[in-house]
Amino acid sequence: MQKLLASTSTSMWNRKPLPIAVMAIFAIAVLLPATAAACGHQPGQTPNLALPWMQGVPGFNTAANASARSYGSIVGLWHVTYTTSDNQLFQESFDTWHRDGTEAETANVNPIPGNFCVGVWKQVGSEIHLHHVGWSFDNVGNLVGPFTLDQSDALGAHGNSYSGSFDFKQYDNDGNLLLEVTGTISATRIGVN
Repeated sequence: MQKLLASTSTSMWNRKPLPIAVMAIFAIAVLLPATAAACGHQPGQTPNLALPWMQGVPGFNTAANASARSYGSIVGLWHVTYTTSDNQLFQESFDTWHRDGTEAETANVNPIPGNFCVGVWKQVGSEIHLHHVGWSFDNVGNLVGPFTLDQSDALGAHGNSYSGSFDFKQYDNDGNLLLEVTGTISATRIGVN
């Protein structure tokens, strides 16, 4: 049997290069558009960036200058501001929402205590629910424990912003709640031209 498979494989490659080349070109032609679409860019969309300090960077523009076409999805890269319920800045972050229901965020906090978390999300009606998880450390690098951050968000009118509420909880390694912070979120889509 092995001899038969070996000779079939060898003879197929030696005698039929044209059908194999045609199949390869067909596969590339069919799969390449799907690969490009997986990154979230849709033809005809005008990506944007609403961070004022980035307006002068070539290749970026603001949401105010972007077309009014609706993105219709939270999928993409966002600049997010978290404000506590007593109106204090909690953190800012860059947050990436993926089409498969996963999400990754990096915050502008000291990386030693922890500035990265991952999450899962789903849309229910007009609301988008997100559950983040991550690890926190003290300032010398010792594990404090896990944290969770739960959000309920809604996209803005043209899909260039979202807002909502958050509930951050820090636990110790035994699962005891150490800290809870609640507040609001505002986010602006980031894109390139």
